[in-house]
Amino acid sequence: MTDGSALKTFGNERCEPASALHEGGHGHSRLLISLERPRRNRPIVHGERSWRLPDVPNSTDQRNSMLVVSRWQGTDQNEHSFEISSEYHILAIVLRPSRLSLRLGARLIPHQEVVPGMIQVTPPGLVARAVYSQPYDILHLHIPNVLLMECFAWSHGKWPRDGVALRDPLLARDALLQKLGTTLVSIADIEDQNGSLLADFLGLAIVTHLLGLYGESSPSTTRRTSALPKWRLKRAVEFIDAHLHSSLALADLAGAAGLSCMHFAAQFRAATGVRPHEYLVRRRVAKAQTLLATTDMPIAELALTVGFSSQAHFTVVFKRLSGLPPLRWRQVHCLR
Repeated sequence: MTDGSALKTFGNERCEPASALHEGGHGHSRLLISLERPRRNRPIVHGERSWRLPDVPNSTDQRNSMLVVSRWQGTDQNEHSFEISSEYHILAIVLRPSRLSLRLGARLIPHQEVVPGMIQVTPPGLVARAVYSQPYDILHLHIPNVLLMECFAWSHGKWPRDGVALRDPLLARDALLQKLGTTLVSIADIEDQNGSLLADFLGLAIVTHLLGLYGESSPSTTRRTSALPKWRLKRAVEFIDAHLHSSLALADLAGAAGLSCMHFAAQFRAATGVRPHEYLVRRRVAKAQTLLATTDMPIAELALTVGFSSQAHFTVVFKRLSGLPPLRWRQVHCLR
């Protein structure tokens, strides 16, 4: 698997919200560090060494608020994997008709026909896999979370205290993003500062448009969070039960419910009284109890079957929730 942490090498400088938004104490919202100055003849659109990994030298001095654009073209029909950094979203814009199977965490989108202008947003920290069965041409925009927050502050006049996330439209078609993406590609060969400046403003236009359609800030802790609607809760619970054996991320559960991670976590806790991870662990232990009572499956195998990474971890969690270690619990509750 390609290590998405490589994207972290794009920049190591910390963004200070106050200095990024205000100058001279007048309170005027400004994007002071989102524009690259200068590009020094670096490409506007990078190639990709492998899927979703821009061909950017490690020595490149990019600030951590910079948008990076890369292009994935070819005919390779092997599976490609990428684990996105926790500091980025990735926007994919389809540039030519193709067909693929896409897995986002535990969610599978099989044999999907895609056409130019279709978009998909991968949230931070999620593992994505794709297999293309036809020639492909995809534009990938690697959007740092801090740039999302800067654009939010630019358009709303205030810094988002709890961060901003993008909801995944799941291959919706967006004519404006298609035009902006193809325009980026068309100016990729312009080597002077005019081309660089055009690319910077096109990138900001893309991010601002995304925020307007799919941006969600974290629910405020000062107001009561509404509970997850019953139909969304049902979808999330069914998804958990169907994937207990898998490595599930918060983004997987939020995607099943059709919400951003931040909104889902808050509303799920309001509906159930526990955090999503704690609920997942309890469901795994409940499934383990059923298997312990009705089968002779070895403890180590059983632990992996219900989604734990090791027997030791399973034993600790099971005893915490059940009061007994797994083997002793089996002896007391065996139904066979």
